[in-house]
Amino acid sequence: MIVENIVAQMLAANDHKLYFYSNPSCDDASSHMEVDFLIAKSRISNRHNIPPIEMKSGKKYALTSLRKFKNKYAQQLYILYVLYTGDLKEDSIIYLPLYMTPLL
Repeated sequence: MIVENIVAQMLAANDHKLYFYSNPSCDDASSHMEVDFLIAKSRISNRHNIPPIEMKSGKKYALTSLRKFKNKYAQQLYILYVLYTGDLKEDSIIYLPLYMTPLL
């Protein structure tokens, strides 16, 4: 929780309005998901430009909710980000070190 609060402060300091997504479905485990942050990008395109951001502070983590969110809302999303303690890497998701949060 401490890392999430630090990231929230960094995002808010860069004038981002912070949102989150939670679907606590108890009936259907496949639809249960939580995304730590959603921010709106100002870049205009044919998509809605909403990048979901997941926080991972440990060395072992799963991105189940982020992948479910991507599958459900692919047309509305921009780029998927994971902020974590490792190095910068990119595949279908951009993994950013925590110190790069102000660059979002």
